[in-house]
Amino acid sequence: MGTVDIVVTCRSGRRLARSCSRLLRRLQKETGNAGRGVTLLLASDAGVRRLNRRWLGKDGTTDVLSFPARGDLEPGRPHLGELAISVPQAQRQARRAGWRLHDEMSLLLTHGFLHLLGYDHETDGGTMRRLEEDLLRRVAGVTLERRGLPWGVKQAAGRKARWRRPEVSGSERDR
Repeated sequence: MGTVDIVVTCRSGRRLARSCSRLLRRLQKETGNAGRGVTLLLASDAGVRRLNRRWLGKDGTTDVLSFPARGDLEPGRPHLGELAISVPQAQRQARRAGWRLHDEMSLLLTHGFLHLLGYDHETDGGTMRRLEEDLLRRVAGVTLERRGLPWGVKQAAGRKARWRRPEVSGSERDR
């Protein structure tokens, strides 16, 4: 089985590490990536802001950052990549949405994990959102429609998400 390494750099992240590890292992298994590793950083707003500024050139905190490993979809590459979550930002978003922190963390982990697999919600015509909702329901027991997701996603009734790796050209994969 692939590894799940958790690095906690903020006090409020300590109590979340075990449940995050369990969810990431389920995501690995469910998506056919059980043999591939993931590293998760549970950080403060300042920590995520530094990463966001350094690697993406954006000066501000965000909820989740995804850093796919170079060549992450090639055989023989056991590490999918790294995720960084701002625990305080996740807490604020959960409070605003009126749901449990567990649900918000499940959403952020699933969202970030799909980015590690190469999905991009800005260009895929809703495929990533459907997969995200399907995985959240099956792996974490979270139903976004029932929770009134703040960004208003509504999955079409009866539509079943299918797992398919996105097409990644050599130039995109090597970025």
